[in-house]
Amino acid sequence: MKNRYEQESKTEIDEKSDVAIRLKVLAGEIYNAQVNFEWLKNQMFADSASGEYLDYIAKQRGLERKKAIKAQGEIFFFISQPVDHNIIIPIGTVVATDDSSPVRFCTTEEGEITAGNTLVCVYAEAEKPGRAGNVKKDKVTVGVSVPTEIESITNSVPFTGGEEEETDIELRERIRSTYKNQSNGTNKAYYEKLALSVEGVAKASAVARIRGSGTVNIYVCSSDGDVDSTVIQKLQSIVDKERELNVDVKVYNATAVSYNLDVIITAKNGYSESEVKAACKTAFEKYINSIAIGGKLYLSALGKALIETDCVENYEYDTSMQNKELSVTQRFKAGTTEITVV
Repeated sequence: MKNRYEQESKTEIDEKSDVAIRLKVLAGEIYNAQVNFEWLKNQMFADSASGEYLDYIAKQRGLERKKAIKAQGEIFFFISQPVDHNIIIPIGTVVATDDSSPVRFCTTEEGEITAGNTLVCVYAEAEKPGRAGNVKKDKVTVGVSVPTEIESITNSVPFTGGEEEETDIELRERIRSTYKNQSNGTNKAYYEKLALSVEGVAKASAVARIRGSGTVNIYVCSSDGDVDSTVIQKLQSIVDKERELNVDVKVYNATAVSYNLDVIITAKNGYSESEVKAACKTAFEKYINSIAIGGKLYLSALGKALIETDCVENYEYDTSMQNKELSVTQRFKAGTTEITVV
């Protein structure tokens, strides 16, 4: 702009002049406008849009981003000897796991150890949504704000159902699937789309005529396990309303099939044995959980996941490990892990 101005006016511009300052400001504003135009173009397509703009595109395809969900379970409160009065466990009582980074849970109903008894079971949920709240049984043992008379607590069943908010990558993949598998109100894609619209459902597989003509079974699971019975009921009520006439549709949790990891790892320099084992176990579980219901496990893809941990130089599977394909009613579940580091 400066050169063109000097060429047209046949006058050299002083850098401190009013004209030079105006040209610099104008050039900056034009550059900002160009950057904004490029950004706006990216928000117009599912492959490049992000955040709320990706949400707008999803809504055009009849989809919504799934919200984060809190894990749910039960907490037992104990006393060693019966007392002659009732002990109230208020709603909102806080308990936690005994870890360096404890996961906290809150009771969602009032409990009461009645006179003469020594325990009560109370429903609870994770304080924060997300998969961190999915803890194994007997892990919640710390009372944070429990009545002083309570002597011990535990969860006799795992806390389950916790899910992270759907990421841009996950939502983008669902949007793409609506183009690949067009829903026409009666086909497999239609029922799977209904299932995936329910919070807590990460994978779905619709199978026609499995119980005979005029029947459809929908098999579902969360990102790493079964979905809660309340999710099953919610989805069942939706398909009962949205199904085609004279079609019997039932919703089930997909059957879990365990797959065990047995591998010898050659580690890169600078990594401890515990670091390598932890990274490989996480990569194994992440890959297992990424496989669709009725999908196939490829050892080459699992090997790629192990290498991408950046701490593995090479690996060698045990001969018992083979590629494995599931039926349309099954999902993979991470089994035992035998990782030898050399």
